[in-house]
Amino acid sequence: MVAYGNLKMNKKYSISVILPVYNEGGNIKKIIKETAHFLEIQEIFKNYEIIVVDDGSQDNTLKVLRKLINEISYLKIKIHYKNLGYGQALMTGVKQAKFEYVFFMDADGQFNIKDLEKLAVYMPEFEIILGYRQKREDNLYRRILGKSYSYLLFLFFGLKLKDVNCGYKVFKKEVLNYGEVISKGGVFYGEVLLKAKLKGYKFKEIPVKHFFRFSGKQTGGTLKVVLRAIVDLIYLKYFQVMNL
Repeated sequence: MVAYGNLKMNKKYSISVILPVYNEGGNIKKIIKETAHFLEIQEIFKNYEIIVVDDGSQDNTLKVLRKLINEISYLKIKIHYKNLGYGQALMTGVKQAKFEYVFFMDADGQFNIKDLEKLAVYMPEFEIILGYRQKREDNLYRRILGKSYSYLLFLFFGLKLKDVNCGYKVFKKEVLNYGEVISKGGVFYGEVLLKAKLKGYKFKEIPVKHFFRFSGKQTGGTLKVVLRAIVDLIYLKYFQVMNL
C-alpha cells in the first residue's frame, strides 16, 4: 500500500502521459527528461508511457524529439505536419494511448510533473481529476481570457470549474473513448468535461503549481485562437449540445 498525505492507494495503476507540443524546442528536452525521471522513481504507476504530439512545430522541436526517442524506450512521438490545434493534438495522443489512465500536461515548462502525485491519490474515487493553477504566472491578458472562458462555460452550460483550460489533468481513458471531439482548439477541455458531466462522471479539482515561461512564446492567446474558441463555443451551444 502506497500512502500520500492522508490518502492510501491500495493498487498501482497504468498511465499514458500526453504532452502536446508546438515550437517548444527550448523546453521539450528538459520536460521529457524530468517526466521520465519521475515515472521511473515513483511508486504509483506500474506501467507508463510518454506520448509527445508535435503539432506542426517550425523550430527545432522535432530534431530534439528524434534524439530523445533513442534514449527513452517508452517515449512515442506523433507528428502533425501542419498545425491542427491544441485539441486535435490532445486527441491524437489519446488515440495512441494504451493505458487505463491518461494524463495531459502542457510541455511549456509551466508545470511540475511531481504534482501528478497530488492528483493520483484521487484516482480510486474519481474518473476525472483536474488541476487548477493555484497562482497563475501569466500576464493579465491571459488571466482575463481564462476567467472569461470559464465564465462563458458556466453561463452557457452550467459547467462551474475553477480553471477549465489548465493543461494539467488526469482522465480515466473510458471518459475520452465515447466519440470524436468537435472542438479542435482551446474549447477541447470544455467540450470533453461537459459531455463527461452529462454522462455522470465524477470530477475532483486539485491546486497545482504554475511557473513563469522562461523559453518559447505562448500562442494560446492570439486573435486567431480566441476567434476559433468563440466559434467552437457557439457551435457547441447551439448545435452539438443537442446531441450530447
